[in-house]
Amino acid sequence: MIRNKVYIIILNYNSYPDTIECLESIFKVSYDHFQVVVIDNDSTNQSLENIINWAKGEGHLAITTNFPDIVYPLVSKPVDFCVLNQDDKDNSDHKLTLIKAAKNNGFSAGNNIGLRYALQKEDMDFCWILNNDTIVEKDSLQQLVTHYKKTPSLGILGSKLLYYHHPKAIQAIGGTFNKWTYTSKHVGEGTPTETTKPELGKIDYVAGAAMFVSKKFITDIGLLNEDYFLYFEEMDWVLRGKKLNWTIDWCEESIVYHKEGQTIGSSSNYKKRSSLSEIEVFRSRRLFFKNFPKNKIAFWISSYLMIFNRLRRGQFGLANKFLKILHKKY
Repeated sequence: MIRNKVYIIILNYNSYPDTIECLESIFKVSYDHFQVVVIDNDSTNQSLENIINWAKGEGHLAITTNFPDIVYPLVSKPVDFCVLNQDDKDNSDHKLTLIKAAKNNGFSAGNNIGLRYALQKEDMDFCWILNNDTIVEKDSLQQLVTHYKKTPSLGILGSKLLYYHHPKAIQAIGGTFNKWTYTSKHVGEGTPTETTKPELGKIDYVAGAAMFVSKKFITDIGLLNEDYFLYFEEMDWVLRGKKLNWTIDWCEESIVYHKEGQTIGSSSNYKKRSSLSEIEVFRSRRLFFKNFPKNKIAFWISSYLMIFNRLRRGQFGLANKFLKILHKKY
């Protein structure tokens, strides 16, 4: 049995060109011991068919490399909770597995289908949850495996995320969390790519676009919390792990290029965020407070200030949605 086997989990929703570009970079990495699991999160634009055509070397997107050695056992029917049949359990040399989710229940739920799939495979040692709008450097996976094995207590390991369209600048190496306002902020955003790890300071959570974890961490802590449709799931995982003495870190040598917010129009800059992104951030923030209720007075004051800021900007519909989310019973 090959040890240090990595299952790479990629979630696709209506953005198969990004997923295919991501896959092409993955299948060129220098590390051999991996399999890819793509979960189509109930796309409405024939994403799955296009990804299958790409894997076969067919279709208008098959323009760079054909991978004839890829086996793609499509799970026979849409799933919410992935259960392997015996044939699939026996075929652990598959390089690519495609699964269609029965319903889009969000980032955590979609990735959990892939994590459950990997946990049922006897050769799984690590999982790399990777956004489909990312491109990885050739040695990025090898660097993660090497770094992870150096620290027994390491729970979640991140990569250095660079802007896809501006690769000379860092997008994030993780983030910090303000326990008073329940807001987060990217660390390293906009700084030159050459900025060293000591210069960037500490992080409170690993960026969800690239999270590397071990089988032991998953079995000890559990899967991603499906309360969150988008956002805050990585911080929730970190805090649950921290209770059991798991640590986090990021690998300076693992380079991943991130397009940031391709599916939902999200961005760390509120001026570039879509209304949908803002709503999901606020909703997940409210759920996170429910799960980790500290500094209650500060949370409520900061929440009303956020609503006031939307009113000040003339975003009256958004302010009203925020108010309803804030007072919804969870």
